Amino acid sequence: METLQKVSPLYMAFQRLSYAVSTFFTSRLNPLYHLGAIAVFLLVVDALSGIYLFFFYSIDPQTSHASVEAISSSFIGNIMRGIHRYSSDALILTTLAHMIHVIITDRFRMFRWVAWVTGVATLLIFLAIGVSGYILVWDTRAQLTGLLTAKFFSFLPVFGDALMSAFLGSDIKYLGGLFRILLFAHIALTILIVFTLWIHVMRNARPRLIPPRFLYITITLLLILLSIIFPAKSDPPAYINKLPFEMSVDWFYLFGYPLLKYIPMSANWLFFLGFFAFLFLFPWLIKGKKNPPAHIDFEKCTGCEQCYIDCPYEAITMKDFEDKKKAILNESKCAGCGICVGSCSVQAIDIPTFPIEEVIKRVSQESPSYVAFRCPFSALPPKRKDLLTFTLPCAGALNTYYAEEILKEGVKGIVIISCEYEDCYFREGNKWLEERYERKRRPILRKRVEGGRILVLEAPYVKSIEREVEEFINAPKEGREVKVVPSGRLNYAFASLVISLPIFLFYPLTTHKVSFYPKEKSAVVLSFKYRSSPVVEVYKEEGKGLKHMQTQLAIVKERSPVRVEFYEGGKLVYSKVFNPRGIRKDASVFVYEELLLPPGKHSLRVRLEETKGKREVKEVKLNAHLRAKDSLLITYDEDSGGFVVLR
Repeated sequence: METLQKVSPLYMAFQRLSYAVSTFFTSRLNPLYHLGAIAVFLLVVDALSGIYLFFFYSIDPQTSHASVEAISSSFIGNIMRGIHRYSSDALILTTLAHMIHVIITDRFRMFRWVAWVTGVATLLIFLAIGVSGYILVWDTRAQLTGLLTAKFFSFLPVFGDALMSAFLGSDIKYLGGLFRILLFAHIALTILIVFTLWIHVMRNARPRLIPPRFLYITITLLLILLSIIFPAKSDPPAYINKLPFEMSVDWFYLFGYPLLKYIPMSANWLFFLGFFAFLFLFPWLIKGKKNPPAHIDFEKCTGCEQCYIDCPYEAITMKDFEDKKKAILNESKCAGCGICVGSCSVQAIDIPTFPIEEVIKRVSQESPSYVAFRCPFSALPPKRKDLLTFTLPCAGALNTYYAEEILKEGVKGIVIISCEYEDCYFREGNKWLEERYERKRRPILRKRVEGGRILVLEAPYVKSIEREVEEFINAPKEGREVKVVPSGRLNYAFASLVISLPIFLFYPLTTHKVSFYPKEKSAVVLSFKYRSSPVVEVYKEEGKGLKHMQTQLAIVKERSPVRVEFYEGGKLVYSKVFNPRGIRKDASVFVYEELLLPPGKHSLRVRLEETKGKREVKEVKLNAHLRAKDSLLITYDEDSGGFVVLR
């Protein structure tokens, strides 16, 4: 019997790690096997804590920072804010670990591609939610995050410099409008997650959405403890007229932002689009073959529905044929695991990778004392002359009836080796296997079969099971109960300590200060909106009555570009032409530029000149004494028609 699943060296390395974790968590509570469920649980915690914070948050950027600090000043508010911060970080960490797990264990290709693609999309949404959440605090981290995000999107012509002027300028109302959009996006994207997660798991029957009780209670208590010991703190309050030079970086959400100061924006976009395109296309970049599908014998099928219930991928449906229920297989959904073969009480289902007639024939011919069945990812039994080994696509394919037939061939005992309980390659094969042989699930092992002659071992490929097999062979085969040997034993203290290690890394990884501008420099920022003179106008008659009684309304079709020049000490150090926004170039011109200067006294001059039409000129001269990390904002007031300097 040949199966198409193979154990790669990377998979073996992961099994060594996961088996070590199982020794004190048990395979049933191993967090590495519940990463997806832990991520969903953390999302729920994040959403609930966010709802609490929303009731006390002020959307006005002039008071938003104060409202967040007021929340933190109360004991409950401080804990809820900490839980919101650290559960968000844990969500990203767990999601990334989950992605790495499915890559290493080869659970992202072929029939699983939908789950992978929606998982990558969900990760993108998580990051967008986190970035928008940080901006809404409106501290210096929020301002610099917003400004860098705006710079990233300003590379696209549709955005231009308008977004940057919202985070560093003179119009707080513009920022207030943007805050309302961000808050709506923050909430809307959180709701969208529910839809993407539904698609993510829709092919799975009985998806695991909540981790075991021990894990979610321990994680919750550790998040509360972390929030008390290391409260979530804001950076200093932001001022719309002041450029922050540094901020605390949350490396879980803002990991890409330091790249913005080292490489060109075009390279950042190339990296961003290339990386996520690679992730989305990853399932098709690695070739692989799926196990052949199962086959259902219509004549034998009794319509008991057990295969329909047990299939982990909902590949089987029940339909009425001549007033009788029959199982129908959807081959496009079939994973070729053979779990349905083990579910059938009348042996109406078979699969090419497990030809039971050939297995029984070979047992009859070779007359071994013991027979071992294993899945491709489980441990290899020791080589013995009296032990015959078969590899199945999944241990869950071994129908209890087949075991009974093999025992009738004079075999003294059967050893069934499966993956660890929660790490089945096909999700539920080992779970259904154990329940059937423990007589808890149909088709149960019949009472007349001596269960003592059957041993079920949970053992990964990297584990040696020589001792367990030898003990079984040498022990008396008595009793009616099948012996199931699980993996590991729960050590509450050590297990809690292991979970706490990554959680307590969240504080240093979210408070690390990073400078985005040279600390030894000062900055002059040009940030303003300017409505230039029209160069193309169309006149439209407006009003009722005779033509001479109507008024002419001028409609601007195009406005003049403007050239902005910056002089320091009488020398031209910057010159650039800015075009009006809009498809017809009939909207205002948005200007944004950052100019770094050495500290000291400077004689500055800013000159704006329209390049077409009336060619109006606006100019401002000033002397400024700038210190390191100082910023000077030069903006334009449309009401007065002149430049304004803000510090």
